[in-house]
Amino acid sequence: MNIGILGAGHVGKVLGVGFVQSGHRVRISSREPHNSKHDSWRQGVGESGDVTSFDEAARYGEIIILALPWSCVKDILETIDPIYLQNKTVIDVSNAVHMDNGPRLLLHDTSAGVIVQTLLPESHVVKTLHTVSDKIMIHPKFKEGTPVMFMCGNNHSSKDQVRALLKDIGWTEVVDLGDIRQSLLQESIMLACLISELQLQSPGSAFALLRH
Repeated sequence: MNIGILGAGHVGKVLGVGFVQSGHRVRISSREPHNSKHDSWRQGVGESGDVTSFDEAARYGEIIILALPWSCVKDILETIDPIYLQNKTVIDVSNAVHMDNGPRLLLHDTSAGVIVQTLLPESHVVKTLHTVSDKIMIHPKFKEGTPVMFMCGNNHSSKDQVRALLKDIGWTEVVDLGDIRQSLLQESIMLACLISELQLQSPGSAFALLRH
């Protein structure tokens, strides 16, 4: 499958490598796609990956991954021709948080996932992967058990696509929490995980569901 990733920071590059290793073809994107800072990533993925403009990545991807800092999500989405995102699954990995006086959610009456779906009314937004750091997004391994990944979105077919992609990169426990309004719950879970990491001094953590 062709995957277009909006963003070429740590998250975009980690996910790009993971999907290439799983047999997919990937284009990550940047305001400066030809900057030499991307050279090592290009070399690592070979012919299965490249760094392009945001428009080119959106046009290329059968599935799109939104891996941008929250502060620039709206501006960058507005630069992309809407036809390139129409009827596509868009995986939202963004987090709207600020760290003043401890980590807190930036949004209160809504959520990042709902806002992204509003910005992309003709796309099928699925919120997932944002509850963990980029260090464990790909093939997470824990001695204490199997971590769980949550997702939500309005379109069942898109969530089936995303479930398959999550399995490709090592997530065997995936829980569908419902429609995109549940992204508020997921973003709260992300914050709870982040605060737990800070208090326990245990970066790269994830939640698991324990069953009798």
